[in-house]
Amino acid sequence: MADDVRSPRVLDVLAAEEPWEVPGAWLTRVRAQLKAWADDPEALRPLRPEAFPDFIKGTPAAVWYTHQVAPLLTGWIPVLHGEYADLSTELTHEFYRPSSRLGGSGHVIYAAQTDWHLQAIAGARGFRENGRKHALQLSRNVAALFVDAPPMAARATALTAAFDRVLANREITELHITGEYDDIAKYWRTEALKDSERAVLPELAGPTAALRYSLNAVRDTHARMLMVSPDEYAGDFAQILAELILATGLRGIPQSVASVLGNSAVDVHKALQEIDPKFTLQSWHGHINQWMSRAIRNGQAPLARSWGAAAARVGVHLSGVLNRAPWPEPEVPDLTTLFRMLDRERWNALENQAAANQEASLSAAWKDVKKEEESAGDAEGGTLDEPLPKPLDFSDNPLAELDSLIGLESVKDAVRRMVAEVKTNLRRSELGLPSHERARHMVFVGKPGTAKTTIARLLSRIYHQLGVLEKGHVVEVDRSDLVGAGVGSTAPMTAAKFREALGGVLFIDEAYSLTPENTPGDYGLEAVATVLKLMEDHRNDCIVIVAGYHREMQRFMESNTGLQSRFPKLLSFSEYDTDQLVAIFELQARQKGMIYGEEVLDKVRAVIPPAPRGHSFGNGRFIRNVLEEAVSNQATRLSASDPDKLTERDLRELIPSDVRPPTSMRAEDYLLQKPGT
Repeated sequence: MADDVRSPRVLDVLAAEEPWEVPGAWLTRVRAQLKAWADDPEALRPLRPEAFPDFIKGTPAAVWYTHQVAPLLTGWIPVLHGEYADLSTELTHEFYRPSSRLGGSGHVIYAAQTDWHLQAIAGARGFRENGRKHALQLSRNVAALFVDAPPMAARATALTAAFDRVLANREITELHITGEYDDIAKYWRTEALKDSERAVLPELAGPTAALRYSLNAVRDTHARMLMVSPDEYAGDFAQILAELILATGLRGIPQSVASVLGNSAVDVHKALQEIDPKFTLQSWHGHINQWMSRAIRNGQAPLARSWGAAAARVGVHLSGVLNRAPWPEPEVPDLTTLFRMLDRERWNALENQAAANQEASLSAAWKDVKKEEESAGDAEGGTLDEPLPKPLDFSDNPLAELDSLIGLESVKDAVRRMVAEVKTNLRRSELGLPSHERARHMVFVGKPGTAKTTIARLLSRIYHQLGVLEKGHVVEVDRSDLVGAGVGSTAPMTAAKFREALGGVLFIDEAYSLTPENTPGDYGLEAVATVLKLMEDHRNDCIVIVAGYHREMQRFMESNTGLQSRFPKLLSFSEYDTDQLVAIFELQARQKGMIYGEEVLDKVRAVIPPAPRGHSFGNGRFIRNVLEEAVSNQATRLSASDPDKLTERDLRELIPSDVRPPTSMRAEDYLLQKPGT
């Protein structure tokens, strides 16, 4: 059932109360209007290809303007998630052909200048009067496209009404047709909107108004969160703003923020002085995530969403994105974890609703049969199981499995780029054009258990589906599989493993062990030379991936002058934080068909060693061992029961007592060893 209930494709705007299941009819209507504009000979002149290379030749400005403003109609600095997070591309895909696309289970934050709604008007400044009026009209028409889309309706309706008043007033229309742009922008900041419209489009009043709106939103949502979900760590507004400032990487209050705060800046300054010496981003994320999780479980998901959206908006202001300063790193707050918690709550609700609908749709005859079976079950001391979610199965869809992986956003993005590159080159070949192929061999760097082998297996399956690899299998080797004990044995061993990998991937783990330090005559050097030659001889028949720790792999790549040129791609795998490890437990449990409650996840969190963890901490492997140990403990627990009376739920359900620090854990998962990154 889990697979079925996750099928709706949604646009999830964090500031909205709930995700929007996008109707296919709405998409068709909007795309049809864009196509009509493209076919209109009276449309505003098309874009200049050299200025907008991602748009096809002949794209009208109305389509480009739709692409620019659609996300911003969902809110000021919106955070979008879900299958339609890349909303602009979804709507304009017939005209917009970027080299890479957003996707997967992540999210995207949009930010723009506060005069974003005037982009078409600004772009028409060099046109004749008729062209400038057309830009004004198309700005209105594009806004009107979204008045029936719930996440955009309020802002689109307000903006459409404001443009209608401009077009109905001869003097103001003349200002937009013949006036200076600065005068037009000033009109929109001061006169264009009614109070009710300014409430939903606050940023149109200018940067200071936008910042004031964002700070007030944090103040308001934080106070409401504290009322419905008290927390010992979450202080008042001054404390949370001080924490946001520190989390963004600043050490003081920016002048623009201090000016808006007025006298309240003194309280924020005091909070900064008190918090700064003991503040750590990881601990702060952990406290906030626990607070949000508790609120969501207690039915306060809409308020948690509003708090997350407001905090993210202030994080963008603090980072200076609006002034073209660097993007905040790491992201503030932890939106990845927040969306994961919201998704889990939504999926659970959908599963429960699906089960209820299934029950309600049973015919009277089937209900009678069910009652008879329940009666028989009660007589024997048991009851029928409730419908249970199906185990997750990605065996036929490696890209879906890639998207399901926890964390690894940069790695997943790199894989999607590689897939896009392959598809583009395949299409070039179909059209008889020269391809732009690069070597596909890769270097994976990261600590144990960070999904390096998993990504290698997924890549092999993906490339097989694309027709790049004949078999799509992975041959995993280490030094012992490639290096012989005597003279003349290494090259044949290495060649044999390489031939075994033809049509798939040769994955060399701990590749740096082939070139140990201070051992110039080591046979591993011969293995490296053999692999390099075979890579050249079979450049299209096998992908070689070498993997290991960051520092050691750097030394390995420098050990042979031919290595760096043959491995053009490097993917870096970050270790997981506690929340991600818990999420990995959830994913792996669902793949095994196990079910669990929040108390089980709390127990998993408790057995994860606190940070900082050792150089060789097992990360995902640690969690796999925790799950396997829990399943083993469950089996021991159930062995005391009559096997004939065990239900499907009994066999699939984990309880908190099943989760214990695994006795079979390798020592390296606990020991703190010398750093190596």
